[in-house]
Amino acid sequence: MKQDSKQENPLFILRPNISVAIIPVIVGAIIAGIFVGFFVWTIFHNLITYSLVFGIITAMILAIVIIFFRLMNLNAMRYLFYQKKAEFFEGFLNIVQRTVQYDKVTDCVLTISIWDRLFGTGTIRLITAGHLGAVNYGGYQGAGGGIALQYLNNPNDVYKRIQKLIGKE
Repeated sequence: MKQDSKQENPLFILRPNISVAIIPVIVGAIIAGIFVGFFVWTIFHNLITYSLVFGIITAMILAIVIIFFRLMNLNAMRYLFYQKKAEFFEGFLNIVQRTVQYDKVTDCVLTISIWDRLFGTGTIRLITAGHLGAVNYGGYQGAGGGIALQYLNNPNDVYKRIQKLIGKE
């Protein structure tokens, strides 16, 4: 008798390291906020007495909004691994769920960037043949679709566990 994944308990669950993933977003949001704030200041500096303050407030609001949405999206991400498939959930406003059958996985790629090395994280990408578009992620480029599991702690250990599950070890 086949068991449905709703009744089957996952073998393991992975989540991104939110503290590591949010740092580049904070830096990017601050830089974007500074540019927008400067843009607002240059446009309105003759019209508004406190245009510099207005520019700074605009920059802060933009940075906070960007950080909030990215943080909520990262918090919603989870990767569940079952005996024959993996399910991936992400999204805060728009929820995306993908299921990948292990027999459809053509390759498993581990990428550890300089940023990842600083914090002991990494990205594992499960490549599937179900997509014709080119994939360019973390220095890996090739045909195929797939799922990227980003900012994972202990990426080498997780990579070995996934390799065993998908039968690519």
